[in-house]
Amino acid sequence: MKNFRLSPQAMVMIAGSSKGTQPKYYEDGYWYKSNINGYEGLAEHLATTVLSHSNVSYYIPYEQYKINGKDGCRSKNFLNDGETFLSFERLFQAETGMSLANHIMTMQEIGDKIKFVKDFMMDSLKINISDYLSKTLSLDALLLNSDRHFNNLGIVANLNTGEYRCAPVFDNGDSLLSSFAKYPPDVPVEENMENVVGCPFSASLYAQAKAAGISLKLDYTGLMADLEREPETRALTVLKKQLDTYRKIIPDMSVKR
Repeated sequence: MKNFRLSPQAMVMIAGSSKGTQPKYYEDGYWYKSNINGYEGLAEHLATTVLSHSNVSYYIPYEQYKINGKDGCRSKNFLNDGETFLSFERLFQAETGMSLANHIMTMQEIGDKIKFVKDFMMDSLKINISDYLSKTLSLDALLLNSDRHFNNLGIVANLNTGEYRCAPVFDNGDSLLSSFAKYPPDVPVEENMENVVGCPFSASLYAQAKAAGISLKLDYTGLMADLEREPETRALTVLKKQLDTYRKIIPDMSVKR
């Protein structure tokens, strides 16, 4: 695995969250982040493998690397000149002065929460995020991603033309039980899987994916062939178990219906 030596000058952000403080670097058009809780880089790599065999047309590939001697990953900057990423949280706060995450918590039904966000984006920017949400939340359910929030869901705005598009799918590192702090290695995989808590619409990843409508499709044959070349890890074990579960839920791209 290639090791990138990045200087302190390349560190442009330190992201503090409940997961800890993660150094992030930016150099020559790439973002770099090192693992802090377990195997986030591996989770990103496997998520990329899944997405490469899906009907998601726009996602950010992640590659596993060492960053200053520590395991991690890198991804290419997805913004072109004149573009900026605007998260749903930032957009809502700018328009209302309130937190979208907090506002959503006042609603009871998952479907109502999803509809509220979709309506907000349509009313504010005339952009339809239905397919974007559906595929992203379906992916999160498959990967057991417990860190999808309103700051990594958003749109890309072109400041020169005023045009908008849904952002690519990115930031899947908190998937496949990647955090040893939340999912201890001495606890059986099946038990850890049952303890995953979802967000941003529901604690149940499957329930929010179902409410959004599952439009994700997978080429299971091609995906499984690629996974057979992967080393045996806890992440791979979890992914294979999830694929067994979701074969009846996420359609096969190769099967004509």
